[in-house]
Amino acid sequence: MQIFRVSPDHNVSARFLDNRRLSKQVLELYQIIRVCLGGMGLVEVNTRYLHHPVVKAVYNEGRPHLPDALAMLKAMDEEHRRRGGRRSDAFREDLAGLDRLIKEELDESLFSEEKIPPFYVYGTERCHTEEAYEKYEALLFSKWAADKIPPRCNIGT
Repeated sequence: MQIFRVSPDHNVSARFLDNRRLSKQVLELYQIIRVCLGGMGLVEVNTRYLHHPVVKAVYNEGRPHLPDALAMLKAMDEEHRRRGGRRSDAFREDLAGLDRLIKEELDESLFSEEKIPPFYVYGTERCHTEEAYEKYEALLFSKWAADKIPPRCNIGT
């Protein structure tokens, strides 16, 4: 599980990703949000991923950064669709339901309204400073160099 953020601006991060990783990023953010909601008892879902370092960063010790995580998911999904990607009607309805739930619970102050802080998690390496954005950029370039199919995005490798 991963959140590729090369910038605190979700739109910049979305534009940076190649098509394949962008599509996967939407689904992973969706899963991360649902696991956090499950950890809070707001939805029924397997919560075993609450211990994953990426999920833990978003979960924020029980006061998740879900409004910002949802904003990131929307930015990634919008860029995915701008490039011609599609999502099922059922998935669109699920996203709308998450949006409503998070907005309703936001009034109860269950979530942090702060932006997700910078973090980098890859293997055993961890970084929780602004340098995390540069580390993700370097990681993506290394992954693109190893890909058998050239990435389709606006970034030259």
